[in-house]
Amino acid sequence: MVKAAGHRHVPAGAVIFKEDDPADRILVVHRGRIKLNHYSAEGKEYVLDIVEPGEIYGEQRLFSGLRQEVNAVALEASSFCEIHKRDIEALIIKAPEVGIRMLEELGAKYSRVSRLHEILSINDARGRLAGYLLHASGEASAKGLRIARDTISASINLRTETISRKLKELEAEGLVALEGHKVIRIIDPDGIREIFESSE
Repeated sequence: MVKAAGHRHVPAGAVIFKEDDPADRILVVHRGRIKLNHYSAEGKEYVLDIVEPGEIYGEQRLFSGLRQEVNAVALEASSFCEIHKRDIEALIIKAPEVGIRMLEELGAKYSRVSRLHEILSINDARGRLAGYLLHASGEASAKGLRIARDTISASINLRTETISRKLKELEAEGLVALEGHKVIRIIDPDGIREIFESSE
C-alpha cells in the first residue's frame, strides 16, 4: 500500500478536494490538520470535522458510488498519502482483515458524529462549548487543543465573539488555559464535564 500511495505535501489553505469531486480515494494524514467543511446556500461555513495526524478520511464513501459531499482544506502545512479505491480493493481481496479494520474505523467515526450532534442539540452556549472542548480533546486534561476560534464557531454554530467570551469565562474560573489565539488547554476536565452534563 505504501508503494501504491501517492504522497502529497500542501501549504496552509490548499484545497485538497471539493464537493462533488469523485470519492475514489482515502487520505492518511501524516502531518498537519485538514478541515472538512460545507457552505450553505447563503455562503455560511460549517466545519464538519478536522482530520488530525494519524487519522484516515474517505473510507465512508469509497464504495458508495457517490461523490464528495464536503470540501477538504489544509488548516496548516500538511503531508498525507492518497490511496485509490482500486488499490484498496486489491488489498482487501488479499487480506480481508483490512476490510474489517475499515469497518471498525467507520464505527468509531459514527460514534464521534453522534456525539457532535448531541452537543449541537444543547441550547446553552456555555454547555455547548464545554461539550465541544471535551469532544475535540478526547477529554485529556493535559492535551493542548490547537484550534482557531472561527473553526470552533463554524463547528458548533456559535458566534466567534461568543466563543471568545465564554472561553475567557472558563479561563477566569480556572477550568482552561488560553495560550495565544489557537491553543486551549483543559485544566479541569471534571469541571468542564459538569458544565456540559448540566446543560444536557
